[in-house]
Amino acid sequence: MHVHDLGRFAGAAGAAQGILAGLIGQIGRQDFGQGLLHLSRCAVGADHVTAFAASAGGRIETVVAENGGPRRVARAVAERYVRRHWHSDPVTRLLDGRSDRRIIVDIDAADVDKGEYRHECYAAISLDHRLSVAESRGERTMRLNFYRGRGEDFRDEDIDRLGGMADMLLAMLWRHEETAPARSTEDPEALFNTRLANVAPELSDRERQVCALIALGVTSEGIGLRLDIGLNTVLTYRKRAYARLGISSQNELMRRVMM
Repeated sequence: MHVHDLGRFAGAAGAAQGILAGLIGQIGRQDFGQGLLHLSRCAVGADHVTAFAASAGGRIETVVAENGGPRRVARAVAERYVRRHWHSDPVTRLLDGRSDRRIIVDIDAADVDKGEYRHECYAAISLDHRLSVAESRGERTMRLNFYRGRGEDFRDEDIDRLGGMADMLLAMLWRHEETAPARSTEDPEALFNTRLANVAPELSDRERQVCALIALGVTSEGIGLRLDIGLNTVLTYRKRAYARLGISSQNELMRRVMM
């Protein structure tokens, strides 16, 4: 693991500033995360990006969680990370009790001491290298993570390029976190769960949870990560629930949920 003070990168952004122009216009919008993913690909060749805001009292908010490829797992992995592994992260320890600190950290999976954390947040989704930008402002912190797969370590020029953009990226993340539309007080997952309980009381609690997540468009792999169960178990619950409901597709499930 290598830690760098962001002060040494001042004025080093160069042409990378041009990549940020489109992202600035997406601050506060739902497509901000996708814009940040596009930037991560162009700037440092990363195809998985997350950002978290932590406040005094232990509240941690997932600001961005996006990845490329057919398996959309970033959000589920981010939620598991916040729930189970936040305090095992080396960056958390680096910022603990330090106000007004700004750093960039190059981390390999091998730097992670806790085996369960390393498996669930790196190995299980074929990631091995992470480049993080973090800033503490009093009792609040913002953390932005870019990930690469095995054998694709970040180079010095990637660190320099990201360091040159760090001030702007952090400013945009703080602003996005402040201005993004407030989340509905009615959680869609909870809403679907309630509707299923009303229209399909024959479902077990776990079958209802799986169906609610299917209705939200979460993949089977994502459901497994969210509920901390294996893929085969997810498929078994889905098959059993569909049989009880007399349906065979997600579209039919949606019609039942919206009845």
